[in-house]
Amino acid sequence: MNNEEIQKVADIVGNASKIVVIQADNPDGDSLGSALALEEILAEQGKQVHLYCGVDIPDYLKHLEGWDRVTKEIPSQFDASIIVDTSAIVLLDKLEQSEYRGWVASKPTVVLDHHSDVVCDIPYATVVINDHNAVATGEVIYKLAEELHWTPNLQAKTHIASSILADSLGLTSEGTTAQTYRIMADLIESGVDRPALEEARRALTKMAESI
Repeated sequence: MNNEEIQKVADIVGNASKIVVIQADNPDGDSLGSALALEEILAEQGKQVHLYCGVDIPDYLKHLEGWDRVTKEIPSQFDASIIVDTSAIVLLDKLEQSEYRGWVASKPTVVLDHHSDVVCDIPYATVVINDHNAVATGEVIYKLAEELHWTPNLQAKTHIASSILADSLGLTSEGTTAQTYRIMADLIESGVDRPALEEARRALTKMAESI
């Protein structure tokens, strides 16, 4: 991300009171964790945040606190949107086929992503930050927050950690870098409880005692 992109994000967020955070039609641990982290970060700045996804959140992600605040509706009144974890319009088909498409296209739109094999083709994107060196969009949000001097609270940091762990397969994927480890170390030092995150994920998939 460069200074011009960072300033554009600062201006869009600074001028907005109500912001919609949008996930693609294939939500995963990174997109949901990133959306929830942004909700916390922006709410701390006094913004009203609405979480949108065109499909239901999968059951396997329901260990992430706040998943139930994601809806398939967008309010008629908002000032800007932030699309997380995709730069591909094909993954926003539900949005594109809905009445909400025009609303989103008429407002400033920030795209935050990390996929190196995708060139953004979202026609109404105002600014695109696609950090190919990041293993997850949560990592992008962490770095952006540092650049903009946003101070994520512990819940936001926990969601960022969840997103990074999800897309890095527990810090084992090829895309995991030394930077990823440094960010995770910072998150853990500031209070994120990684074992608790893992236990919450496992608890959701545990078999009943009778089985």
